[in-house]
Amino acid sequence: MHFSNSVLLMTALTAGSAVARLHGHDRRHAHHRELDAQLQPAVTAAPVANVEKRGGEVVAATIDGQLVSWINNWFGEQGSTSSEAPSSTEAPVVPEPTVAPTSTTAAPVVKSTSEAEVISVVKPTAAPTSGSSSSVSSNWANYPTNGQYSRDGFGASTGSKRIGSLDWDYVGNVGSPWGSNLIRVEEDAASEYKHVIRFENDNAKAWTVVMWNSYGPTGGLNGFWSPNKALSFTVEPGHSIFVAIDDNSQGGWGAAEGEGLPTNFVGEYASTWGEFDMSNAQNDGFSGWDVSCIIAELANLEIAGMQICNHEGEKCSSISKGAASVVAGYTAADQGKPDLAIAQSAGPVRLVVNLGWSS
Repeated sequence: MHFSNSVLLMTALTAGSAVARLHGHDRRHAHHRELDAQLQPAVTAAPVANVEKRGGEVVAATIDGQLVSWINNWFGEQGSTSSEAPSSTEAPVVPEPTVAPTSTTAAPVVKSTSEAEVISVVKPTAAPTSGSSSSVSSNWANYPTNGQYSRDGFGASTGSKRIGSLDWDYVGNVGSPWGSNLIRVEEDAASEYKHVIRFENDNAKAWTVVMWNSYGPTGGLNGFWSPNKALSFTVEPGHSIFVAIDDNSQGGWGAAEGEGLPTNFVGEYASTWGEFDMSNAQNDGFSGWDVSCIIAELANLEIAGMQICNHEGEKCSSISKGAASVVAGYTAADQGKPDLAIAQSAGPVRLVVNLGWSS
């Protein structure tokens, strides 16, 4: 995808962000095409409040071989409630769920739009308040022997829908309330959930992780714009934190050493990203994951290392510091490539993320 005006980063569908997407049976984990344009000088803290407001320009883009044009009406106002990209660098703050339900029963939950399957609740668990030590052995990567996965702590699942024909025009489960499809879980309860990610920090300093759904709380493709966040936490040195993800969820996370994440000049999280697509209902339940540094690279910000593998140390996607080594990951040179990410057929997912990874 080539855009003729870099200003459209503020108004167009944010296809310029590295958001994982699946399409049909031939693209198990296709990557969003990136903005093929140079970003303006970036900031490393909150988005600049006095960014020049522009509007009324005709913006043209070639999307999948078809020329499309529209009027750029971005004036720095509050985020749009449509399915398009945000019209502002600010988005509504959505409170994070902090405590899981205490009831041991729950109403039946539909697993996907194509298959009505009741998922049982295993046991209630309060949201953890601190990281688990990575040295503690457990069976977190096991699966329930009866194939019944817990939904304890998740909000209600939201129905999926298509809002267009492009790869990223699929809105899956974003949780109700928004972001409640991603929850922290204790290590000893992790094996009860279908999709689990273990975040490990083997570095000398703490790391911040911010997680999101691809589609934000107002329905736009802006979940990865600050201050949107479905979940955020700090991983202390030598510790691990476990996150469970509900069915048919698409999104990602940014990670950076220290407090907070850098953003580019329009407010997108601009650290190294991890991306996920869990049991995609439009693609036979396939899942996928990858590491991307596209936004950080285009913003001329630091590219931190990250590695994502399954719990057996296989099916890895990784980018080392400065993108010196890239395996099945996305850099700015890989914009538009649909086949770099890791794919897994339908079933439970167990991932290990190494923050600050070096080859």
